[in-house]
Amino acid sequence: MNAPHHFPATDGRRKLQALLDAAVKDGVAPAVSCAVVLGGPGAGRREFPVLTAGRAGQGTYFDLASVTKLFTTVTALLLVDSGVLELDSPIGRRLPAYASGDKAKVTLRHLLTHTSGLPSEWRGWHAALSEGRGFRRRALVAELLATELEAAPGTRFEYSCAGFNTIMALAEHATKTPWGQLVKERLLYQLPTDGITGTPRIEHSAPTEFQPGLGRGLVRGIVHDEAAWSLGGLSGNAGMFATADGLRVFGMALLDGLPGILTPALAAEMWRSQLPEVLGANFNPADPGFGHGLGLRINQQPWMGTEGTEARGHGGFTGTSLLVDRSRGVVVSLLANRVSPSRDGDDATALRKAVSDVVYSFAK
Repeated sequence: MNAPHHFPATDGRRKLQALLDAAVKDGVAPAVSCAVVLGGPGAGRREFPVLTAGRAGQGTYFDLASVTKLFTTVTALLLVDSGVLELDSPIGRRLPAYASGDKAKVTLRHLLTHTSGLPSEWRGWHAALSEGRGFRRRALVAELLATELEAAPGTRFEYSCAGFNTIMALAEHATKTPWGQLVKERLLYQLPTDGITGTPRIEHSAPTEFQPGLGRGLVRGIVHDEAAWSLGGLSGNAGMFATADGLRVFGMALLDGLPGILTPALAAEMWRSQLPEVLGANFNPADPGFGHGLGLRINQQPWMGTEGTEARGHGGFTGTSLLVDRSRGVVVSLLANRVSPSRDGDDATALRKAVSDVVYSFAK
């Protein structure tokens, strides 16, 4: 692995700062923050000061949206490591709603690779609101688990937030422990940072969307994703908040193979491309056009950058992303609240790609 040394403040940081400032000026997001690491483990690694623009400080917490799925993945794999869950056993052994039909074939590996056959979304929250039922979590989880498959497990890739909330329900059922407590005790306590949480202080949080139609007003310090909101906040698909530096710490743990967190074999399995094996004859390299590990997206164009062909990571709807590339010794934590005050603006893809390209240009 390369150990880059060439990210001088007068050049690389200046270029990144210009990108962040332009994003705010051009209305991509009112607040942006970025943290970068170059180099592998050891003396060659360099962590550069957090950069911010707009209404963001170094201690600002951003709603990570689907970047949360990486924390869900590691938490679930920690339960596999401890023998509570299994990667390739039918989850119907624990969840009665998955005990028959095609659902009886669904495994945790299917859920982590978006190959379970579940639809992309679960809209139970919307029905509960429109029918005036309110959010009763136990009933909503039961409705979630009753979601029918759209395809047989292992026959298609379909990005599924419903699948990751099903992981949450599976873990809670197996451990008899609330999800937020599981994530905190199993994973967050093992990370050397206080910059990641499911319950940020409102005054330290970047706002997201103005949602008077849902009775929420300006959403701040509470998860933006409506499904996660209906399920109480931090959920399998969304609800984690982080500072740029806090997310960078998690990225460095991924870069190093999650030492002291996951066993080496399971950490390697998380990193490994899964779709050719899981989908078998149904695998089409052109669809979805990028790879997928356990929870980790691979070579996800266009935001991972021209040189990010070996990169892993995840993006979030709110404007967030984490990129980790072991082959180049790169971590990029980029946080923005591009959905504030409305989700109808720039989706921040161009910003994410531009930042990635600048960082890679110095990772030589």
